[in-house]
Amino acid sequence: MNARVGLIPLMLAVACGDDESAGMPPVERGQYLVNSVAACTDCHTPRDASGTPIAEKYLAGTECFVQSPNGSCLNALNLTNHETGLLDRTDAQIASMIRDGIRPAGEKPLSPVMPYYVYHNMSDQDLDAVVAYLRTVPPVDNAIAQSGPEFEVPAAANALYPSLIPLPMDGYPDREAALRGRYLAGEIGVCLECHTRHIMGDPKVLDYDGIFAGGEPFAVGLPVTPISSNLTSDAQTGLGDWVVEGIVQVLLQGIDDEGQGICPPMPVGPMGAFGGLTPADATDIAHYIKSLPPIANAIDDTCTSTPM
Repeated sequence: MNARVGLIPLMLAVACGDDESAGMPPVERGQYLVNSVAACTDCHTPRDASGTPIAEKYLAGTECFVQSPNGSCLNALNLTNHETGLLDRTDAQIASMIRDGIRPAGEKPLSPVMPYYVYHNMSDQDLDAVVAYLRTVPPVDNAIAQSGPEFEVPAAANALYPSLIPLPMDGYPDREAALRGRYLAGEIGVCLECHTRHIMGDPKVLDYDGIFAGGEPFAVGLPVTPISSNLTSDAQTGLGDWVVEGIVQVLLQGIDDEGQGICPPMPVGPMGAFGGLTPADATDIAHYIKSLPPIANAIDDTCTSTPM
């Protein structure tokens, strides 16, 4: 039997796992995925001048989430149950936007800034849970303007198929934990999307030869532009010398192995989305990151931050 084919039943079995997050009721599971795994709040909840999310506008959409050099804006949609949000969308339409970037007939596809091409690999059960939770979000009247023409795309981006997502290295000691982490970090979460260089304008969006190898810049209004780190196990340019506990500390506490904070937009620590991960899920993600095959890719990131 082909080794990759033989892994499919195991991957399906461990994707949902038996930890505390996978055993949640559907709406609670959806809330957890939206807030702490897929990090939807980071893009769809507006923030005040200090950068703090505005609680009363939870998931109500963000004006000018991304701005082009000429001032044109990409706006994040209102996901609440208001007529300016998702109220008039069917469950199937919401699921199609999340998983495939496809809007109802006559509407333009979603910009690939929304990583639907990663969420494409979300299990049906988890997709249903996310939609079920979104149906419970209190309505907020917040009409979001159409994004600028620079952010329009003629067609939805290509899905990132699971065969392209790295499997744990052969011989990794806790393979089942790493495979659970692979689902959380690479199929339903944003780790892969942020830590892979983008090729905007290309239908595949991501540099398939450098998945998890970092190098994606983020213009977030800081004096220097943060660049995503190489998460692979390369000893010189990646996280080869890190331990699982150190990666968990980054996710839950927002502190690196030298006691320093993590630059935005990484949603770590008590004030970030990943701070809400269950310890079991954070540990599984850490195992997967530790198991990633090495890719040499030196990242010149000069951004520094103090711990939250």
